[in-house]
Amino acid sequence: MDNDKAKRAAYTALAKAQSEMGTVYKDATNPHFRSKYAGLPAILNEIIPTLTKHGFAFLQLPDFDSTDNTVSVHTLLTHKDGHTIEATTRAPIGKKLDPQAFGSAVTYLRRYAAQSMLGISTEDDDGNAASGGRMTPERRAVADRTAKSWAAKIAVELEANGLSVADFDQWAEHGGRPFMDAMTAAQLRAAHSWLSDKNGVEVIRKTVGGSV
Repeated sequence: MDNDKAKRAAYTALAKAQSEMGTVYKDATNPHFRSKYAGLPAILNEIIPTLTKHGFAFLQLPDFDSTDNTVSVHTLLTHKDGHTIEATTRAPIGKKLDPQAFGSAVTYLRRYAAQSMLGISTEDDDGNAASGGRMTPERRAVADRTAKSWAAKIAVELEANGLSVADFDQWAEHGGRPFMDAMTAAQLRAAHSWLSDKNGVEVIRKTVGGSV
């Protein structure tokens, strides 16, 4: 495929991918500024499956320049037809030149590079948006789609461990929590994380009688 056709194919696919990406909810807290932000895992979890579906590979390559103590991340979005969109983001690492400082700077740059390149928006949580009257029909559709995606992931995790959505709802009712179909996307995401580390699976098993 020639360069022009490859470029057109890439941008057409990217537009479709972006239309399917939901809002990323802020799931981490900066203790110094007492502010919330969307962590890198939350961002990657939202974008990677959709990019893969539309034929993209997403790469982020870190580097360090000792001449001015800056960290850089080179982000590449490569389409299956050959076109690559790329950009480099840089930031000073400061005086503390150790692996932890380097890692923190790389993570910071990766988050912002991914958000900027793909036009990802972040929100405190969908419940706050709804209660504040700021939830447009378009944003509600995104929130609903995101919630359904997390609910499906939870169902798969439950089934893989011999449990069901009914078992999950029994556990929820026992603890005074909302049933799965009434949870927000943020709540579902947290529940999926809790299940994935297997602790949640054992708690649900005990709640439903330990017969699975």
